[in-house]
Amino acid sequence: MLQKASPYIVASVDRALELLLILGRYPHAMGVTELSKILGVQKSTVHSLLQTMLARGFVQQTDNGRYSLGMRLIHLGEICAERLDIRTAARPIMVELANETKEIVLLAVLARDELVIVDKVEPQRPFLIIPKFDFSMAIHSTAVGKILLAHAPEEIYEAILLRGIERFTQFTLTDHESLRRELMKVREQGYAIGCNETIEGITCIAVPIYNAGGKVAAALSISSASSMLGVDRYEAIIEILKEKAKLISRRLGCTC
Repeated sequence: MLQKASPYIVASVDRALELLLILGRYPHAMGVTELSKILGVQKSTVHSLLQTMLARGFVQQTDNGRYSLGMRLIHLGEICAERLDIRTAARPIMVELANETKEIVLLAVLARDELVIVDKVEPQRPFLIIPKFDFSMAIHSTAVGKILLAHAPEEIYEAILLRGIERFTQFTLTDHESLRRELMKVREQGYAIGCNETIEGITCIAVPIYNAGGKVAAALSISSASSMLGVDRYEAIIEILKEKAKLISRRLGCTC
């Protein structure tokens, strides 16, 4: 992860938070030994941290003694989502977009060097169900990720290269130079396309949302089955996405 050294970081708290991130990254419940190896600390330390978080509801324990994320995080996540001004500003327009296009709409932001989907709206009669997927490490292969990465500081890009670019499908860009060229293209044209790059059979088109300072604050996208969102629909989808993104940007105070 991209982190700046700070004399105020408390090691035990940092490890506890990292444990939560690890549990969120893996789909299965995990044991102390497995978590200890990933985190690189003694099992006794991991056990103590888990027991502390278990007592507060941040993790839960299965019958066989393994751990997963706790229900209390759901409540905190809901509070956080409600307090995100960008989510509040975007939600009504996302609903309009989903109903007008009959496609799934996503709103994404960048949290350090990870992609975070902060909201999702499906049309009243969805024709597509996107498989459950951890998008946090797919910043290089999704349309929303490309938008955010194209406008991110160089240090973010370098951090992503350092941790490694994962290949999800045969179409995923994993070559550094190819990815740089793609991001340059995204900046120039003002939109990004991810076709079968993260999930086979899914195409996503995204555009940027700007804040009051004129900087890219989020990415707005439409996702559909690749068979339904062909090249012949790109121009129309990009046009309506830009229109809706402009409305959201104005709600955030952008005069662009």
